[in-house]
Amino acid sequence: MACVQRTLMNLGGLAVARDDGLFSGDPNWFPKKSKENPRNFSDNQLQEGKNVIGLQMGTNRGASQAGMTGYGMPRQIL
Repeated sequence: MACVQRTLMNLGGLAVARDDGLFSGDPNWFPKKSKENPRNFSDNQLQEGKNVIGLQMGTNRGASQAGMTGYGMPRQIL
């Protein structure tokens, strides 16, 4: 049932976005389609972006299972 609802919501959003005068109703019921937002980067900006180190590279402080207890073990409260 949820799939049918999502499909109808998307179909209504497309009908509102067409703006051909055939849709008669409250357009606030449907999600709005995003507008095109092209970006124009220079070659220099693209080269600088390749030098940025990713957030997960070079760190060992990510998610780990340190301090976790095994299944069936009591919780240490004190």
